[in-house]
Amino acid sequence: MAVELNGNVRMHGDRGPGVSVKVLAEHRRLRLLSGSELVGDWMVPDIGIVALQDGFNIRAEGEEFILHTEDDVALADEIGVAAASPRLARRIAARHNPEERTTPSPAEPEPLPSNLAAIGYAVAGALVVLGGTFLNAGTFDYWVGFVVGGSVMIAAAYVMSIGVAVGRPMAWITLAVMIVVFGLAVASNDPETTQLSAYGFVAGGLVVAIGVMFSGGATRS
Repeated sequence: MAVELNGNVRMHGDRGPGVSVKVLAEHRRLRLLSGSELVGDWMVPDIGIVALQDGFNIRAEGEEFILHTEDDVALADEIGVAAASPRLARRIAARHNPEERTTPSPAEPEPLPSNLAAIGYAVAGALVVLGGTFLNAGTFDYWVGFVVGGSVMIAAAYVMSIGVAVGRPMAWITLAVMIVVFGLAVASNDPETTQLSAYGFVAGGLVVAIGVMFSGGATRS
C-alpha cells in the first residue's frame, strides 16, 4: 500500500529549515517532490537510508541529506527500512499489533491488607489473659493487670485489623506497659512452682507481641 506524506529535506550539516517536499513511498520505491519538481526517485536498495531517532539519513547520487516526515513509522514500515532507534522499532512493532496500542494493560489488583499482624497480636493478648487467669487461681497480686492488659491487646489487634490508624500506637503503648508490669511482677514476687506455667504464658504472649510489632507487619495498614 502506497504512503503519501508531507516532509522536508535539508542537506547534511545544514542548520536551515530545509525544503518542503511531498514524500511518496510504495514498497521499495521512494520519491520526493517539491511542488511539481521531482527532487528524487530511487529504489531503496540502490541508496543508503538509515532511520534516525527523528527522520532519515539518505545518501543518494553522491549527496547526503536528512529527510523528516510527518509519520516516520509509516514510511519506515512501507519501504522496509530497519529501525536504528529502539523507540522507532517499538512504534513499528505496535503498528503491526494494533491491540498493543488500543488495549490498555489490565490494572494490577490492589494488594489486600494483611491481617496477619493483628491476628498474631490478638493471640499474644490471649496468652497474656490466660496467664493472668492462672495467676488468679493462685491469688497472685498482678493477675488483674495481666488480664486487663491482655484484653486491651486483643482490642488493639481488632482496631489494627479494621485499618484504624490509632491501632498501631495503641498496640505499642499497651505492649510497653505490659512489659513493665511483667518486670515488676517478676521483681516483686518469688513465683511458686504452680505459677511458673502462668508466667510462661504471659512471657510467651509478650514475646509473640514483640515479634509481631518488630516484624514490620504491624506497620502496614
